[in-house]
Amino acid sequence: MRAGCHPVLGFIGAGRVGTALARNCVRLGYELAGISDRRTEALRLALSVLGQKQERQSAARVAAVSDVLFLTVPDREISVLFERIAGRLRPGSIIAHCSGFFGVEVFGSAHERTIETVAFHPARVFPSPGIEVSFEGCAVALDGTPAGLRFGRRLARELGGDSFLLKGGDRPLYHAMCVFASNFQHALAGSAGRIARELGIRSSRSARMRETLMRTTFEGTPDRGVGRLLTGPVPRGDAETVAGHLAVLRERTPELVALYLSLTRQLVEVAREQGTDRAALRRITEVIDDA
Repeated sequence: MRAGCHPVLGFIGAGRVGTALARNCVRLGYELAGISDRRTEALRLALSVLGQKQERQSAARVAAVSDVLFLTVPDREISVLFERIAGRLRPGSIIAHCSGFFGVEVFGSAHERTIETVAFHPARVFPSPGIEVSFEGCAVALDGTPAGLRFGRRLARELGGDSFLLKGGDRPLYHAMCVFASNFQHALAGSAGRIARELGIRSSRSARMRETLMRTTFEGTPDRGVGRLLTGPVPRGDAETVAGHLAVLRERTPELVALYLSLTRQLVEVAREQGTDRAALRRITEVIDDA
């Protein structure tokens, strides 16, 4: 890889992450060797977003002309895809992925092929490929060889992000953390929607209510911290309200009782860390222990 200038980047996988990362890298002055995807429509959209005109390229072709090759594909495909194209990578080039779950152990034969490695996971949500994505202030979890880490740190810094080292053994737990903080919000919103349907609230109104509640819950967290805006029966110590919730859930939406209990236990811990009255929290704990 050429020192002192931007390396040539290639991408295999034209989904949300790959397209967003490629778009931002092109803006930073990186040359794009190509982007490859078996899905014709996904590739067409990515090229349109990137303002690129290219003939359809194979993964092997993109690999052969890239200084840094990103495999932005589902986790289950990374290892198999790497072994398929590894022979086309030049010694000293860098193979990268954006998985939060895996480190660079998925690039099993990279060391013997003298290929550098980096796992580059931006901890943020990626919308559809056509929507602008900013990496400003985004934490990026890195793993890799020394050369791979140097590139990862540089790219994260250029994107406006904040990188940190997280080795492969810790990444599954880290990725579970990301799922709790992000993906499970959809499960919670869906559960609230289930209750709204039971109440006969029309879907458009229910959607607005949930959006407002979730947005205002987190509006203050960047400055004040998660938990600082915690409201509701748990921090107030309203054990009777919690018991009432459980009673009506058992009667009308019993499939949500276990989720309510689990989340309420966790809210008790959050409230305790925020200094909520311990006697009030004991009352809540007694209700959920008896449930």
